[in-house]
Amino acid sequence: MRFTIKLAVQSILNEKWINVLSIMTIGVVLFMLFAVLSAVYNIELMTKSLPEKLTVMVFLKSNASGDSVNRLKKILQSDPRVKSVKFITKDEALEELKGTFKGGDHVIKGLAENPLFDSFEVKLSSGGTQMEDVRKFISKVRTFKEVDDVEYGEMFLTSLYSLKKGLRVLGVSTAVAFTFAIVFICYSTIRILFYRRKDEIEIFKLLGATKNFIRAPFFIEGSVIGLAGGGIGAMMLLLLYQFVFKALLSNVALFSSIDVPSYLIYSLPPFGMTIGLAGAAFALGRLKY
Repeated sequence: MRFTIKLAVQSILNEKWINVLSIMTIGVVLFMLFAVLSAVYNIELMTKSLPEKLTVMVFLKSNASGDSVNRLKKILQSDPRVKSVKFITKDEALEELKGTFKGGDHVIKGLAENPLFDSFEVKLSSGGTQMEDVRKFISKVRTFKEVDDVEYGEMFLTSLYSLKKGLRVLGVSTAVAFTFAIVFICYSTIRILFYRRKDEIEIFKLLGATKNFIRAPFFIEGSVIGLAGGGIGAMMLLLLYQFVFKALLSNVALFSSIDVPSYLIYSLPPFGMTIGLAGAAFALGRLKY
């Protein structure tokens, strides 16, 4: 085993430029792969917590009686998808609108009467995370005779969930494509190293070396190349998160909540080593010696 490791180390040092090129390529590919997976992870987090931040505005008809409004409020509160229900009178809504306009509230003061409606501010619980669940709830609310209209940012939700589905597909396809690319890189590197040491291998065969003895150094080389590539990919991912998103873009609302889980970064080197071993096994399995 000691001699096998010695042969692998000698090969890595002697063919350092081929190995360095393979390691850097694997590192970049792994970085790109896990960057896409991090994007999918963050979109999943965003959509998971979205319903608790989502406000559904239920506008009531002007002729709705107090009893019917109270009955509707109780029905809404009893729905398992609802976290809280707040009744807002049209006068409260007008005051809030004046606060929004600030310097331009003279336009509102010129109105002869309040054009707004009484409404319910409904916040959804985490049980309403699925888009289909939200739509079913909105459809149910619209069936009540007291309800005039419902606003909940349908276009935003639809776009966000479409993005989520698209990123899932992109994540899976990218993972498959990049994994095959890394296996191919390791496969090609091991084949090159094997043919460059063909005379040495012939000598080992004449001395009675077994196939396992000849293969072992290449397995070690493949695993080291994959491990080193994974380490470089992990450092690039960590630098992207620490110095770009955390340091430079932390004040930008869109990027402030972005997170790269530590287990994703730590899993890069062992993942690279596994792929490196797979590439070496594939290369050696196709070689005749």
